[in-house]
Amino acid sequence: MRFIFLIFTTFLIGTFTTFAQQTNAPVTTDKPTLSWSGFVKAEAMYDTRQIVEAREGYLLLYPKKVSLDKNGEDINAHGSFNQYAMMARFTAKIAGPDVLGAKATALIEGDFTGASNFENNSFRLRHAYIKLKWPHTSLVAGQYWHPINVPEMIPNVLSLNTGAPFHPFSRQPQIRLDASRGKINTVFAITAQRDYMNTGPAGASTIYLRNALVPNIHGQVQFIGDKLFTGIGVDYKRLMPRLVTDSLFKTKASVNCFSYTAFAMLKTKPLIVKMQLLYGQGLNDHLLLGGYGVTSIDPLTNEHEYSPLNYLSGWASIQTTGIKWQGSLLAGYTKGFGSHDAITGAMYARDADIAYVYRLAPMLSYTSGKLTMATEVEFTTAAYGKPDAFYKVTDTYLVSNTRFIFSIGYFF
Repeated sequence: MRFIFLIFTTFLIGTFTTFAQQTNAPVTTDKPTLSWSGFVKAEAMYDTRQIVEAREGYLLLYPKKVSLDKNGEDINAHGSFNQYAMMARFTAKIAGPDVLGAKATALIEGDFTGASNFENNSFRLRHAYIKLKWPHTSLVAGQYWHPINVPEMIPNVLSLNTGAPFHPFSRQPQIRLDASRGKINTVFAITAQRDYMNTGPAGASTIYLRNALVPNIHGQVQFIGDKLFTGIGVDYKRLMPRLVTDSLFKTKASVNCFSYTAFAMLKTKPLIVKMQLLYGQGLNDHLLLGGYGVTSIDPLTNEHEYSPLNYLSGWASIQTTGIKWQGSLLAGYTKGFGSHDAITGAMYARDADIAYVYRLAPMLSYTSGKLTMATEVEFTTAAYGKPDAFYKVTDTYLVSNTRFIFSIGYFF
């Protein structure tokens, strides 16, 4: 895959050269300007069941499976309550002198949700990037939303999960190029991993993508109209689970993951409607279901071969556009289709015994000046069962959780 780096580098150098030749505007000597924004938010939430979560339950994915005690009672059929303030966020925007004829800006953003459950209330980096914007092209370098997580398509929900495990959720270090012609915008990006990682023999780690020597590659085409925003994208990721087998033989076995997405947003005066479909492999680094498993083991060298699991996720949301009062409704569904090859060894995935998950989440908010109060009810159901050799899950049973959230936030 070295040709990809060559193509990207050539395109990047050509882009800078073209802009340097076409732009006669002198470099400005204005001093950089800094502006601050953010919010402080207090939230309280109650769950009717134990959940698969992160950040002490702040980030909910779906309810936990049935776990029976010696009397046959379900241990996880028990509610939970908590309150949080660690969502408090600071955003710094810097605008500086033009560079190579481009408007140069930078952004740093962080909050206090930490990078794991052990770091709650500690400051963590959300976004940090440099942006160079020409009339028809822009370059972003740094940490930002992964391109499959289209910022314009983030649903209007109160929950920290922003619609996961249906809507993708991942911020990654990247280099991204956008080229616009008329109403068509083309996106090409290469990304790495940091806080959102795939799973493998060593647990959740960035090492599997790093050792693959190929970045996560994403391409996307968008149509940007006055009321309609829509697009399609394709994503490629290669993972290398191990460098050495259990029998101490060097190995280069890897797993290739391909994902495809289509999305649309329609803006009208009373309503905003959004929807997205995502068919993908190995997307558990986006807080989605997914992963890969071992399909064969060489008896002499312990060499493994792998196959990814396939999942289809879809969601839709509708939101009113009132100034003071706003309402919204999110509906999401994700389903597993198993592997193309039989899994004969270990499975590295997020809850591969789930056949499907669905959710309904209505939300109502009221804004007065800089203060916003909101409440949301999030009803999520997961179908747990028994995976067959291809990890298609059958003999399912349903478990459900209802989350009630109340939030008050001051924005500045």
